[in-house]
Amino acid sequence: MVTASRHVSIDDLEVKLEIKLMRGNSVIMDGLTADLLRAISSSGSILASAKLLGIPYAKAWRMITSLERRIGGKVIRPRRGGAGGGGAELTEIGVKLLNFFEEIEERFGINKLFRFGGVERADLVVMGSHDLLLEGILGGLRGKGISVEAHWIGSCGGLLSLSLGEADIAGIHLLDSRSMNYNVPFVRELFPMGVALFRGYEREIGWAYRDRFSIDELISGKLRLANRNKGSGTRILIDRILSELGGRASVRGYRSEYFTHSSACEAVARGRADVTMTIRPIAESFGLRFSAIGWERYDFAVKEEILEKEAFSEFLRELTSKKDFSIAGYRFPEDIGARIL
Repeated sequence: MVTASRHVSIDDLEVKLEIKLMRGNSVIMDGLTADLLRAISSSGSILASAKLLGIPYAKAWRMITSLERRIGGKVIRPRRGGAGGGGAELTEIGVKLLNFFEEIEERFGINKLFRFGGVERADLVVMGSHDLLLEGILGGLRGKGISVEAHWIGSCGGLLSLSLGEADIAGIHLLDSRSMNYNVPFVRELFPMGVALFRGYEREIGWAYRDRFSIDELISGKLRLANRNKGSGTRILIDRILSELGGRASVRGYRSEYFTHSSACEAVARGRADVTMTIRPIAESFGLRFSAIGWERYDFAVKEEILEKEAFSEFLRELTSKKDFSIAGYRFPEDIGARIL
C-alpha cells in the first residue's frame, strides 16, 4: 500500500545559511573551521576544542594545517604561561580571519555561543607518529586501569602539541639531515628546557608494494604513491629521497596524505595506490611486499612535569618490558627507556 506524502506548506520550511570564505572556486574557510578557531580562542586548547565540537583531534589538526596552507600563514601559536605551562592562541592573522567571518555571520543573523565546562583529561595524552608497538604499549596501560588518549598527527605535530601543553608524550622519528642523527637535534633546538627525551627502539622502514617496485618507475610516474601527511617523519624521509633524485614533481599521488602507516598500506593493498613507505610489520600485515631501506630511531619526547607521575612510570615499565622480545621489523637497544636528554 502506497501512502501519499503530506503536502509541505511554505510555513513548514526553514532557511539554513552556510557561510564559506572563498578564493575563486576554492574554499578557504567554512563554518566548522570558524567554530574551531572560535573554540581555540575561548578555551586556549585544540584538544578541548576538538572534544567540544565532537571531532577527532587529528581532524582538528588537519583543519588547522590545511587552512594555514591555503592562506599562507599561521593561525595558531603556542601561548606560554597558560594552564599547564602552555596552551594555544590565535595569531594576528587568525584573529582577523575569525573576526571577518563573525562579521559576516552577524550580517546574516547567525550567532554562535560556546560554553566551556571542564574537559576531562586522560592520565596520559600521547601524540605524534603512528606506531604499531606503541599501540600495544598503550593497550597494556589501559589494561592496568590507566586512562590514555592517543592521537596520530605526525612527529612534528607531536612536538608542537608538547609546546602547546596538549601532549604529555610525543612519539617521534625525525632525521636531521645535517648531523644524520635522529630526534636529539630537534628536541634540543625546540625545547631548551621543560622536555626530556627517552630512548625508544628502532624500526625497519622501506617501500611497501603489491607486485613490483623500482624508484625509477615511481619517479617516472608509472607507479602511484600513497604519500604520508606533512609533518610526519616518514613524509620527511620520502621528501628527502625524492629531492635527492630530483623527481618529486613527476610522482603520481605525491599530493595525497595518509595519516597512519595502516591507512597508507590499506590504500596500496586495495589498489588505490601502488607503493608507500612504511615499517615492515604493517606492510606484512596487509600482505604487501617490502623492500627495506634502513633502520630508524623511534624515541619519546616527554614533558618533564609528568616524570614523577605513576602513569609515566608504568609507561616506562611497559616500554622496557619489550627489551627481550623478538618482533619482526623492530630492534631494541640496551638503553631502551633511558633518558638521553
